[in-house]
Amino acid sequence: MSNPYDLARSILQKISCTLSATGSLMITSQVLRKKANRVKLQQRILLAISFCDFCTSTVWVFTDLFMPPRGNQRTCDAQGFIIQFGNTSNMMLMVALQVQYLLIIKYGWSETKMKKLEPFLLILPFCFGTSTATAALSLKLFNPANWDCWIAPYPDECTSSYEISHGNSDLEVTDCVRGDNARIFQWAFFFALLWAVAVFCIFVMIMITKSVEKAERKSASFSVNANRPNRPTQTTRRHSIQALNADGRLTLTDVNVIQRRTGRIELVLTTRVKMQCILYALGFFVVWGFPTIARMIQLFGGTIHPILLPLSGFFVGSQGLWNAMIYFRSKYSTLLEDHWWQKLWRLIKLNLLFCFEHDGEERNDDGGEENDHVSSSIARSFLTRAGASKWSFFQLTIGHGENSDDTLRSDVQAGESCRSDNICHDVEQ
Repeated sequence: MSNPYDLARSILQKISCTLSATGSLMITSQVLRKKANRVKLQQRILLAISFCDFCTSTVWVFTDLFMPPRGNQRTCDAQGFIIQFGNTSNMMLMVALQVQYLLIIKYGWSETKMKKLEPFLLILPFCFGTSTATAALSLKLFNPANWDCWIAPYPDECTSSYEISHGNSDLEVTDCVRGDNARIFQWAFFFALLWAVAVFCIFVMIMITKSVEKAERKSASFSVNANRPNRPTQTTRRHSIQALNADGRLTLTDVNVIQRRTGRIELVLTTRVKMQCILYALGFFVVWGFPTIARMIQLFGGTIHPILLPLSGFFVGSQGLWNAMIYFRSKYSTLLEDHWWQKLWRLIKLNLLFCFEHDGEERNDDGGEENDHVSSSIARSFLTRAGASKWSFFQLTIGHGENSDDTLRSDVQAGESCRSDNICHDVEQ
């Protein structure tokens, strides 16, 4: 490995893949150890993504052991199968995650309704990844390709039967020992899917952003109208009568306060979920950005700059790292440590070294179960009073189950202060 770019790629890729595998393990631990996470479809999708990323990151860390001369054709086939299965399944699972966000945010699907799609959102990605990897294995497409074993011709400069059939060579029979027409299969089994997923993620982000902006405008309009001394509407009077019949305390003003706070809470939750969706999509773009640039340069007959090799090697193995940063970002902000590295070490201990944690200490770091229950009750009551059904939608995404209510506590602080004794009493019930 005399080429400095190859050396830089090898070192950077091992670093990013190690961090990525660690991040995937942390997400896996967080999902599997908590029942509240395991029962949610969104969490199971992230668990599947983490599994695929852990597999690909691990074989990339030890890629020198799979490739010749230290490895052989069988180990090369094994690495190629795992990489093809992991990457294609991962991309399809990203589509499933974006679909789940879109159906919940824009169309208001409930968790119960989403579970009907679970076989399609979870099983089909693995079926697709397994089928493409098996097909590539049976066609003898897995060969040394730059820094790993994947779909590639062997020898690298051999002439494929497709080129011969189109008169691009004087040969009558392909001289490829393995991987005939590998360039075509690269597009059929991977790059076409990659670009389609990228376009789909952009489409979903646009739709979700427009949906949230529409909700923000409606919320702003409601706030303005709610502050006007106009005659109450029939719907507002009905809510007021129902509230008065419940305990004889709430007035029309109290109900308006609850409705305004409900709108603010729901808007905050929707905005945060939108941000999670966008961040996961952006992480996907960052990971596959440089390999896509390199492939586009090749497609238009250009020469790839050597610097793209280490950049591609570093980012392509960092999917789990980006996912973990997005997944734990709300939990990170609630930790009490002073320095970033202390908070990071705390997250690692809580998710990978949890056997060494004291129960009381871990509960304190998680924000306290009792306080979380109080803020959950307040927010849930606000949403219920307005007839809203998006509490499960908030629990589904914000904070991703790792003591999700911590992220909401600051937004419902006014509700916990209970400026109106009547409202406070009603909420606590």
